[in-house]
Amino acid sequence: MSDAVPSLCIAGNLNLDLMISGVRQLPRWGEEQFGSNRRSVTSGQAGYMGIAAAKLGAKVSIIGVLGDDDDGRTIRGDLEREGIDCSGIASLPGQSTGLSVAIIREDGERCFVSEIGASAGFTGRQIDAHWPAVEAARALAVVGVFNTPSFTLEEVHARLRKARDRGVATVFDSGWDTAGWSEETRREITGLLSCVDLFLPNEDEALAITRAATVEEALDILASATAGSVVIKRGAKGAIARHAGEKLSVAARPVAAANAVGAGDVYDAALVTALQRQADFRTAMEFASRAAEHYVRRLDNRFPVLADLPALTDQT
Repeated sequence: MSDAVPSLCIAGNLNLDLMISGVRQLPRWGEEQFGSNRRSVTSGQAGYMGIAAAKLGAKVSIIGVLGDDDDGRTIRGDLEREGIDCSGIASLPGQSTGLSVAIIREDGERCFVSEIGASAGFTGRQIDAHWPAVEAARALAVVGVFNTPSFTLEEVHARLRKARDRGVATVFDSGWDTAGWSEETRREITGLLSCVDLFLPNEDEALAITRAATVEEALDILASATAGSVVIKRGAKGAIARHAGEKLSVAARPVAAANAVGAGDVYDAALVTALQRQADFRTAMEFASRAAEHYVRRLDNRFPVLADLPALTDQT
């Protein structure tokens, strides 16, 4: 494996997650249900991915926005303690930091109610203002675009194209479109994949974007539109990918899932850092699966470090 330090600039949403776990069922209107644990953690796709990558030894910078409030200061402090460069994170006066309330079922499945707060003010201009951070990294990851609604897909396309033209690898994980995946949105997502080296949807997102009948069909459609590789994350069913014309499938090992919130972002971070360490693609997928497994089975001390995982040279 390469001794070069992985490096990643992440542009996307930041917020706090208030997580209530151990909930048997969602209440109907007017009812109350109880959980068994609660946590408040720094999150957003950029937050989860950034912390995960930093824990795995990557040099990380984040471009995003926070409210000028106690929650925003908490997030900034959490990220800085992981050694993440936060100079690209703006605090917007008069704005509150976003909050997601995650309800986590006993088997680890989850749902969310969110108020995006300051993330509504994130645009491509934030990336432009901190472009040296993009060019200093080996990859630019744009994540959580539906939680930053002022950052249009046209702007996303332009920044990914610019980064790729400058020799920076491009990574894209859109997240879920709560507006329902309109024809225009699906067309714009498919169009910008021509500037993406690594596209990382989950299974629900891949099926929604393509309107495919099966995940295998969705993979083929997305691979034909993407400049590089596609990995579709399937949770407990593992992941499938199309890389260099080859279809790859990696199974997930059974784990007792305590909390799956953020697992896809941990997978993304582990995959990118493994590839930057020159792991072959299947090995990188295996490594990412092990990292996500480590994460989902814990409520505390969740993010793996390299010592928690099999060495990349040991993956089979």
